[in-house]
Amino acid sequence: MDKELEERIENIAKPLLEKGREGDWEHTLRAIEYARYLLQHEEGDEEIVIPTLYLHDIGWSRVNFDDFKEASPDSKRETHSLSLHMKYGAVLAGEILRDIVFAMENSSATLIVEADRMDRYGPESINRFESMFGENYLKGDQWKQAVTYLREGLDLWFRTKTGKALAEKLARDTGLYN
Repeated sequence: MDKELEERIENIAKPLLEKGREGDWEHTLRAIEYARYLLQHEEGDEEIVIPTLYLHDIGWSRVNFDDFKEASPDSKRETHSLSLHMKYGAVLAGEILRDIVFAMENSSATLIVEADRMDRYGPESINRFESMFGENYLKGDQWKQAVTYLREGLDLWFRTKTGKALAEKLARDTGLYN
């Protein structure tokens, strides 16, 4: 795994894990070492396994886990805090990875972000938004807000010449530009 990327994830995850349950940071480090051993002997993608392990318990930083501490071993799986830790952890991990990927000075990472954001601009995307949120979702003030958001995104999200050009073309085709 790219050491710079791993260090960035580690530096973000460590304070969250230290804020969570007692020993979560140390647990995570041990799990990562076990994973490295397993990866030497079994098939797996280090680029997925290692970041996932750094982030797998960060949700505990956002949860009151008294019910988990007080639960018997048989009932820990039924606690509300265990469920919340997974939900918050997924949201936090998504935000962390999105921010890291978007901030990377790496051509592949840039293309990933641009491709994802590009799909907000074409006519198919407008149809998708309407099917998700309702036929009238992008009418009136909401359409004006969407246009402003997407126009601002043209400057914020696209770094490559090709990405900017294609996004602008899609924006014109969709009516975001006259």
